[in-house]
Order: sequence, then C-alpha cells, then structure tokens
Amino acid sequence: MKEPLSSLKCSLKIQLSRFDDSHLVDRLIAPWDEISGKSGEVAFDGAKWRCWIKTWKVPGCQDAIDFIARFELVEGVAKQANAGIIFAFDDWSADNYVLMPAAVYNGNRFESRKMKYPPLVTDAANIGSDVSTIVSDIPRLNLHEGRSEIQLLARDLATPAIGFYAPKTEKGFWCLNDEHTQHGPVGIFIKENDDRSRGEITITSPGVREDVQYTGCNTQSVSEDRGADLQTGDEVVLRMRLFVFDCPEIQSLYDYFIKIRKDLTGSVSLKYELPFSEAWKILEEKYNRDNWKKDKGFYAVGIGDSPSQTWQIGWVGGMMATYPLIFTGNEISRRRALRNFDFVFPKGQGSFGFFHGTGDGERWYGDDMRPRYSHAKKWHLIRKSADALYFIIKQFLLFRNLQHAIKPKDAWLNGTKKCADAFAALWKRSGQFGQFVDVDTGDIIVGGSTSASTAPAGLALASQYFNCGKYLEVAIASADYYYDNFVRKGLTTGAPGDALQCPDSESAFGLLESFIVLYEVTGDDGWIKKACDIAHQCTTWVTSYDFNFPSESLFGRLKMSSIGTVWANTQNKHSAPGICTLSGLSLFKLYRATNDPFYLELIREIAHSLPQYVSRADRPIGEMPPGWINERVNLSDWEGKKRIGGIFHGSCWPEVSTMLTCAELPGVYIQSDTALVCVLDNIDAALIKNTKDKLTVEFTNPTRFEASVKVFVENSTDTKDILGQDYISRCSTIVLTPSGSHKFEINKILSKS
Repeated sequence: MKEPLSSLKCSLKIQLSRFDDSHLVDRLIAPWDEISGKSGEVAFDGAKWRCWIKTWKVPGCQDAIDFIARFELVEGVAKQANAGIIFAFDDWSADNYVLMPAAVYNGNRFESRKMKYPPLVTDAANIGSDVSTIVSDIPRLNLHEGRSEIQLLARDLATPAIGFYAPKTEKGFWCLNDEHTQHGPVGIFIKENDDRSRGEITITSPGVREDVQYTGCNTQSVSEDRGADLQTGDEVVLRMRLFVFDCPEIQSLYDYFIKIRKDLTGSVSLKYELPFSEAWKILEEKYNRDNWKKDKGFYAVGIGDSPSQTWQIGWVGGMMATYPLIFTGNEISRRRALRNFDFVFPKGQGSFGFFHGTGDGERWYGDDMRPRYSHAKKWHLIRKSADALYFIIKQFLLFRNLQHAIKPKDAWLNGTKKCADAFAALWKRSGQFGQFVDVDTGDIIVGGSTSASTAPAGLALASQYFNCGKYLEVAIASADYYYDNFVRKGLTTGAPGDALQCPDSESAFGLLESFIVLYEVTGDDGWIKKACDIAHQCTTWVTSYDFNFPSESLFGRLKMSSIGTVWANTQNKHSAPGICTLSGLSLFKLYRATNDPFYLELIREIAHSLPQYVSRADRPIGEMPPGWINERVNLSDWEGKKRIGGIFHGSCWPEVSTMLTCAELPGVYIQSDTALVCVLDNIDAALIKNTKDKLTVEFTNPTRFEASVKVFVENSTDTKDILGQDYISRCSTIVLTPSGSHKFEINKILSKS
C-alpha cells in the first residue's frame, strides 16, 4: 500500500465525526499508523470503534491497489456520525490539476462571480476579449487566499472518482469509489492548507457536507445532509480502488481514466425500451404537432412563448433540427423544415454576418437571457452561429443526395457564405472567436472559451462546398488554437449561454466534431490524435454507472437507467439524455479511424439510452405529452433532494439530439470479415453462423414496437475510407415485428451492404 502512494508523499488518516444536523460537533482525526499500532481500536464521543484497513494489489495492474476501510462500533452508540479515510499529500501544489468527473476541472480554480441564474457578466472589468475565465458560484478550490475546499457527494459526479495530475513529480492519482454505502451517499471532499503546500482527499460515509451545500449558482445553501445513527455492532465500510501512475501531462490523466472508469461498477446492462424508428415517429409527430409555427413558417425550439423558446438559431435546435426532419422525415416535415431557411435568410442575420441568436418570428433579439441584462441586447453567443454554419452546410451537402435533389436558393447560399466570411474576418481581426460578440459589428465582447467549438467543422465543410481555401485555413488555425490553449490544458468552456464560462461538455463534444471533420476534409491523421484526446475528456461527462434512483421518485417508478446520459456543465448539475446538441456520430467515425472499441462502446451507451426518455401515450413521463423529452436526469440534489429522479414540465433540446441520433447513426454496425456485431439501437443482434463466405446474424426485437433498423456493413479494411456526410444511405434496413426476430446473411466478399 505504501509503495505507490509514497511517490506522492501520501499518508493515511482515519476520521470519525459527529454532527448536529450538518453542523460538526466533534471530530477525531488520527494517523493510521498510530491507530494500527493499538490493535485498531479508538475511543470517540463516548463509544469505542475498531478500525481495519485492508489493501491488496490488483492483478494485472501494477499501478492499482484495492482498498477497504472498515469501521465497527464495538461499544456504545453513535448519533449522527460518519467515518472516513483521509489521504494526506504533504507535497501538494496549487499547480496540481484536480479532476472530479462532470463536476471539477483543474479544481474549478477560476475567478468567480455570485449572481442569480442565468448568470451573465455585467461589470466592465469582466468584459473584454482578454479577460480570464470567469465562473459562477460553483464548488471550487480557491484561486486567491483563504479557505480552499470542495465538498461533494459521489452522486454529483458522472463517475464516482477523484483524480489529480502533479506536474512537479509527473505523477497521476485516481481514487474510484462506490456511489453509496448502506448508510447513504459517499462523500468525496478535497481541501488545501493556507499556503497550498498540503492537500487532503477525504472519502466518507455517509457523506455530510458541513453547514452548506451547492444549489444552482450558490455554494452557500444550507446543507440537508445528516450523519448515521449507529448501534453496537454496526459498521461503516468504504471500498476504493487507488491508482498511482506516471503522468507526464494533463492529457495523461484523462487517458488513464478511460481505462478504469468502470473498474468498481463493472460492465453495464442497457435498458431496451423503444427502437430508434419508433422514437423517430413519436418525435416527428410531436414536432409537427407542437413545434410548427404555421403563421411564422418555422419550427420553434420549445413550447413556450418567450423568444428563447420560440427561436434559437443553434445550441438547442433551430437550424440543427431541420437536418433530421429533412433527411429522415416525411414530406410534410421536409417541406416545413425547408421553410426555416426562408425564415432565416436573409433577415435572420446581423450586418456583420453572424445570425441573430433568438427571435419571436417578428423581431430578432440578442442572447441577453433576461430583461435585467439590458446592456447585452446586441450580445450574440458565438456558439449559435457556429452550430448554424456547420449544420446548414451539412444540409447543403446532402441536398444533392435526396431522391429529388434540392437546389439551395441564392439567399440561402449568400447568407451562409456571409456567416463563413464573418468567422474568417473575426479570426483575422482577433485570433479567436470569443464567447459573446456584437451581432452587428462582430466585435468580441467576452473573449476566451471554446464556445464556437463547431466553427472549425463548419468552416472546413464550407471550404469544400464553396471551394474556398480561406475557410479551410481559418478552420485549421482555429482548431489548433483550441487544442493548444484549451484541450491541452484540460478545459472546455463557454458553449452554454447560461453558465458563464463554467467547464462544460457541450464544447468538448463540439471540438470532437470539428477534429473529425478536419480529418475527413484534409486526410491529415494528426487530427485523429487530437480527436482521441478530446474524446477522452468528453468521456468524463458521460455517466458510467446505473444510478439507483429513489424508489418513490418518477425515474425510480419508471426504472430509468442513467448509463450513457451526459452532464451539461459544472454549474447546472444534472445529467441529460444525449449530447447537447449532437448525435455523437463523431465517436462512431473515431472508432473507424482508430479501431479502438472504446469509442464504439461509448457511443453505444449514449445512443441506446435516449429512447427511454421519450414520453409516450402508453408510458407518459410525468405529465408530459407524447414526444416530449425533458433535459433533467437528476442524480445530484442541486435542486433539492425531492428533485432527484424528477423533472420539470418541459420540452427540451434532447428531442433534437434524439432525432439526430435516429438520422445519423446506424442501428447495428457489422464488420463482415472480423465478425464484429455492435448494436446501438434498442434491439439485439447475435452472430449465429460464420463461414468462409457468409456471416449470419440473428436480429431480435425485445420491445413491444415494430423496429425498422438501419444496418451498416463493411469490412475492417473499409474503415480507412472517409464516411463523409452521406454514408447512412448505404445502410440496409431490416424490419422486425414486436418481439420478433430476423436472420440476416452477409456475403463476406462484398465489403459494403
């Protein structure tokens, strides 16, 4: 046990605590070496405890130690108590990069401002192209002098774990934990001393956040945590797996994480609820029923009447939703989706070329979010124009492949080129895209961030479509800038318009999209390495285990599975169905480029989880009508304990993510020569015969709905081919009756179906 930890100058302590509600009344902290020398017994608060620590090496991994700490109450009673282990690091530094999946990135050690949701900077000192990263009041290690501590519960994280990279020693550390014990949720705390020369990671059960806990944009809410009431013979058991390893850079911490994130939770079982094809039918009907604005001529992004619910060009829908509706939808959906182009062009753009962020069908608005931000009326969240450029060009490229090809109107083409020109001009002027810009002048108002993470993808495709080398030059330069200044530092920020520059998953997945598109456009394998790096960072945002929702909660009653849901950002502490707002096709393409099954596993879990969150007539989710999907998958109590496993009544962007998934991803992927069969859809497929010439796969539909399944077949040698935008047209389709099966024969001589 001591050998790997000694390289980090780490010692162990035990901790016993008693609380009055969440207020600490008494605490015993003792070095483990002293306790173990006294037969492991210790007196605390009128009771006697016996403590054991057992460790053993993990077979096949010289970096790993399995660790169990057991605290037995052998005499007396303990009221509102908890027990824990402290890992004390005596060679700590504020330069250490601390990572807690989906919650803490680089310790969240940034400038912070306390303000109500949705936060937006207002002071002149916080506005400008070169201001430092500013986050809202989220759990964080202190950038300045004073107390520096983070207290979270394991359920606040996509994977119950805490890790750090120590640049001084080039060592990495990961501690995997259970999410809960028999006494409640596990607590994962980290704190530093005043001069940041010592750090402590504490694992406790039950986790008690002392005095205060985090709620939305507020780290000072009154803690609702309580200790456990224990009787003689009761015990607290903490299980961990520790890793200490060579870690030459921040990225190495992420690279190690993808190999271990399920070590304690084990393999997962996916829930079969609804085939992609049936989910598509329900969502398409819903969009035509609830989102179509007949008098305005466009699909609204939401159900409400506010501008942000009526129209947003990107981020949550807008010209992203038209893509699946045109290429997978029926004739009504296609005709209506095309009208969105007439709505946007030419009136939906500011004079510089960026799109207006929101609108009500008659007037255009900025991305100021709330009336109280009157100074931001012309602010534009640059992510929205980046998303729009990318998805509009994708649609132009695919218009040619429709049965009845669509010729874009001149206004559509001119407006799209104007947007690409705006990005190119902004880059030439500022060497960055910023987070918020003036929609009319293009001036950067709030700089930094990876908000425009999909802009390199949009510019790269625009270079192909418009045959303009300038766009590709800017795409490459901006993508390199993002990689060098953000990805290599383990930080992606600024994509959500409602979270200041809190670390987020949305721009991480957007960068993955851009790196993959640049690989396809340029053929340069260097983009694959960059794509792998950001994909590993994306993984920390994806829930890796099946959370046990309270039985009385909505999700508990529906037996919902959390596996594959994606956390939004470090401010809005919820997971969500799908990636905001992408299908994850880039992960599938990354698998083909690398032959690494990890990426296929990850996109399978993300895609497979989506259909269960579709509200249906036969299985409503709360009071939501058919086709609605809410963004909340609350594992955390950031909105209160009663909201764990609950939602608000609202139709949200995961509907678009699900439609994109149905449109862009195959239901089943098969490599005929290697006999690989991978199912993304909510069906089963099994290899039943493999001969020299043929492969026979049996498909089974475990759901109560008919399934029309897209099957993409190729040989392993074909994976070096660029998929581009139209590969899905090469898929075969198999129709399965409810609870039915079908055998599918594949000729190995033919490389593609």
